[in-house]
Amino acid sequence: MAMEWGRWPALAARRLVLVAAICAFTAADGCLELHPPRVVVRHGDPVSVNCTVSTDHSSMGWAAPVDEVPNTPDVQFVTWRVESLTIWDLRPLCYANRPGKQCMERLSVTVYKPPDSVSVSSVNSTDSMVEGSQYHLKCEIQNIAPVQNLTVKWYKGDTLVHEDRDYVIKVKKPEREKAPVSVSSILLITANRTANRTDDNVQYSCGAELDLGPEGPQPPLAVKSTPLRVTVHYKPTINPIVTDLHVIHGYSAVLNCSAKGNPPPDIVWIFNGRQLPTEDSIYTISKTDDEGNYTCRANNSVGIHEETVRVIVTENYMPLIAGILVVLVLAISLAFCVIYSIYYKNKKMGHYSLKNVKLCTQNGNVAQNGNSLPMTRLPE
Repeated sequence: MAMEWGRWPALAARRLVLVAAICAFTAADGCLELHPPRVVVRHGDPVSVNCTVSTDHSSMGWAAPVDEVPNTPDVQFVTWRVESLTIWDLRPLCYANRPGKQCMERLSVTVYKPPDSVSVSSVNSTDSMVEGSQYHLKCEIQNIAPVQNLTVKWYKGDTLVHEDRDYVIKVKKPEREKAPVSVSSILLITANRTANRTDDNVQYSCGAELDLGPEGPQPPLAVKSTPLRVTVHYKPTINPIVTDLHVIHGYSAVLNCSAKGNPPPDIVWIFNGRQLPTEDSIYTISKTDDEGNYTCRANNSVGIHEETVRVIVTENYMPLIAGILVVLVLAISLAFCVIYSIYYKNKKMGHYSLKNVKLCTQNGNVAQNGNSLPMTRLPE
């Protein structure tokens, strides 16, 4: 008991110094200088800070909840050193005792911890979304500190789309508690495809960023989630097709239709309310098919798209036209032959007149001594 009573004055004095350091003053007249004046340390890492006095004093020390430096006389500086800092909320105080007063300087300490995990999921518990509809995504960040320096960032692909500092803390701590907490952030999105509308998959991710100022990690500590790949479902869109198709009677033709959609659409051809046998989105019009409106229908779980082709059946006049041409050619050829024959006969044979011809009749002959009868050629 005597020993305990003997130790009490020393313990009391030590505690009085600490109480005086914490309660008596909040700042001094600048007689103490800390190197560095502010520290940012990762939980479990070492830390070391020097405290130097610039005026006459009798003793100095560090008051701290861990590894405090006792009141030491006749020194110009003291070092507060911790091999592994595991206390979240602490405010070490360097003090120097002067005649009639005490100098004090408090050290700003920020202890941080990266999150155990960062993940993103769909609140609706689905990996597929319908284009144009709205959905909620949740980002969950486990055990991060200090939460007041946290910013939750949302990404669509590699593009930052939202920053959130109004996140939800799952287990709230006392106001001055700086221990790790878990938080969640909600993002409302409208399901759309990429800008060029060629990609049916969109990736969303979230990140936890701790901005601890210039004394903290540079660039700021950031942990990003694994992307959530969202499949966007959208109704079919039929690629452009002809609106009028002319088919010669007695001949066949092909109706072809293609469409884009997710899920991939089923494509059929319909005529007069009747579904036609379609193979690979193609229907072949046979010789017996009627003219009219043929409808291409593309259908999936999201919607339907239809386009109509008007089929016009025309008569085949080619044989008749060919026959008429043959008859015309034959008629023209025959007429040419007749005209040419008449012309040739008149040109080569000529025309003669026996008018005013004197006949010499001697011994009953019309010719005498072998002379021919004189003839006059008629003008043509």
